[in-house]
Amino acid sequence: MNIKYLLGIIIFLIILSKLRKKCSSCLEHFSTNEFYSYKSPLRNIVDDKDRILNVCFINYPFTDINKYNTFLKAKKKGMYFIGMSSYINFPCLTENKYDITSNKNHHTWKYNYFDFVIGWFHCFRKPDICIPKNIPKELISESDFSRYENYKYKNIKKDYDFIYVCLKDNDKCDKGWQSETRNWDLAQKCIDIMCEKYKLKGLLIGRINCELPKNCHHLLKTTDFLNYSDFMSKYNKCRFIFLPNILDASPRVLTEALCHNLPCLVNKNIIGGWKYVNKDTGEFFSNEIDFEKSLKLLLHNMQNKKYSPRNYFINNHGVKYEGKKIINFIKKHIPNYKEKLNYDLDEIEYLRPVL
Repeated sequence: MNIKYLLGIIIFLIILSKLRKKCSSCLEHFSTNEFYSYKSPLRNIVDDKDRILNVCFINYPFTDINKYNTFLKAKKKGMYFIGMSSYINFPCLTENKYDITSNKNHHTWKYNYFDFVIGWFHCFRKPDICIPKNIPKELISESDFSRYENYKYKNIKKDYDFIYVCLKDNDKCDKGWQSETRNWDLAQKCIDIMCEKYKLKGLLIGRINCELPKNCHHLLKTTDFLNYSDFMSKYNKCRFIFLPNILDASPRVLTEALCHNLPCLVNKNIIGGWKYVNKDTGEFFSNEIDFEKSLKLLLHNMQNKKYSPRNYFINNHGVKYEGKKIINFIKKHIPNYKEKLNYDLDEIEYLRPVL
């Protein structure tokens, strides 16, 4: 063998060995492995340099055997798991009657998800009703990680008073999963009040060919599904977000609106997202009976500039806050985590789910 060629191989191996030692606390061996880039029901966790951690979330029930097998393969590879409530009532029995997992006899519920995780990140006011008391818990939601720095908030003239997002279930506007989740029945009653009595202009995203309240035809603009960039641009054209949703565990439209500095009018009975509503962000209502009282208060406070939703979100949520909570949770609940994860959590600023 050519002596120069052999010498080159030796030098290469020495350099490679040094690089591997230098990167002993990083996750290049996971990041370059395609298997570790997941979709629901598993959601990857990455650090501040977008390196994939070998801990991920279970954020969706195993609705078919392929999803369960994906979990088993990940577990065999050395993956650790944290539960994440981001899909309706999961891990509780689903309350949306249009969802296949609303049937308690569906094979989804043959799995004990709590046996698979080191803990659970939830969105509930009373988590012990659904999640066993012995399971470590944190009030952390996917919606906490909206990237406010990516949203181009502009203080421009508004074309609409409110924005409401309710995607279509079909082209005939028949009831379905979306209308149930976004509470379309209650929304119509509240929109009628906003149009008839207050002459507010609204933007309805995603729902077309619906029979609108009679007083709203000239005040409510509707769109079909919008691509992401078009959708984001609509926030800047509205004054506040209307959220009648109940069966919503992680309302990202709410945190996106807050990041665009929109105050909120939110159903008090919402499963998740209730924690964002306070004196700095907006108001609650429960139904069409108390809606007008909350609407008047919201409009009065907006007129007097009492809300600062974007500042509130920046100063209380996101990777600076929940991202550090994830680090502390893993440190606490995976003993000898440095050895088991081959990763030093003290060297990073935050962790976050891949959204």
